[in-house]
Amino acid sequence: MKFMLNNREYPLEERMVLFVYVTIVLSTLMIVVMNIVTGLPMGNNIKWLVFLIFILIIAFIYIKQKKRNRRRWIRNISFILIIFVIFPLLYIFSGGLRTSAIPYMIVLLLALIHSFSGKLRIFLLSSYILIAQILMIINYLLPEIFPHVSDEMMVIDWITNAPVILILISVLALWVSNEHHYERNKANEFSKEMEQISRSDMLTGIFNRRYLRERVEELDNKEGNVCLFLFDIDRFKKINDTKGHAEGDRILKMVAEYMIEIFGKMTSIRFGGDEFLLIGIDCQTDMINEKLTNFRTLLKDGLNITISGGIVKYNGDFDETLRIADKLLYKAKEDGRDKVIIEC
Repeated sequence: MKFMLNNREYPLEERMVLFVYVTIVLSTLMIVVMNIVTGLPMGNNIKWLVFLIFILIIAFIYIKQKKRNRRRWIRNISFILIIFVIFPLLYIFSGGLRTSAIPYMIVLLLALIHSFSGKLRIFLLSSYILIAQILMIINYLLPEIFPHVSDEMMVIDWITNAPVILILISVLALWVSNEHHYERNKANEFSKEMEQISRSDMLTGIFNRRYLRERVEELDNKEGNVCLFLFDIDRFKKINDTKGHAEGDRILKMVAEYMIEIFGKMTSIRFGGDEFLLIGIDCQTDMINEKLTNFRTLLKDGLNITISGGIVKYNGDFDETLRIADKLLYKAKEDGRDKVIIEC
């Protein structure tokens, strides 16, 4: 039972049902204990003990079921019995409105709200409210069918059950609040993860082309020399054809790693295929040359590849700047490859 309550692999709705069973069992036990402590007749506890045994049996059957559909049926049947049979009987045999029945109605109402969803929840809530209203009207019109409860017994009943009810509501509210808080955080984390995935290249882990438009908006708000470095791998198709796509993928991953290693805070983007884009802030000529030399050396020594590319200063029009960088890239290829043309 404890395993299922703490295991968040089970849906919250299912664990909520089990939690309600547990709280009903604990609250019933507390009622019996309080009745004994205050000296109420043992006959008052018979109905609660029968109810306790019933819930324990239901809870045991519920946790033993492996299939979700069976657990759902057990939940539905048990709550229908509670609403349409057990609740009216407990209400009548306890003495009706002269006892602490109304607060327990509220507890059961909360349990229904958090244990069901959709049309079934609406049906059960409507039925429960209707039955409760009918019972209260019967209590007013036909008080003789209810056991007599003296003023003294009524006060004792309220005093003994009020703490139980308050504790039950508090525990129920705290547990539900904690679980919803966890689910909300989990949903937020999943949303952030999906957002990150949508902006990242699945193979290399760096940003993909979709991220460009967001980056462009950032660039428009930056001051200083912003440069774009567009390059691709020389004769990459030949690498795929001769060494296989697995080797090609390995090279693409390593190129992305080297980009991050050498260019650091600059934004690394896999533009498409074997084409990459670097967007840097405050690009100074000396800094560009130094990093570029280190990068090309690393590619040659580590992967035995060369690159061709173009580096240009961002002119406020991203598409135009990118077109110029692309033009420089192809000029570098025409000039014999293994070359990066810088126009900053």
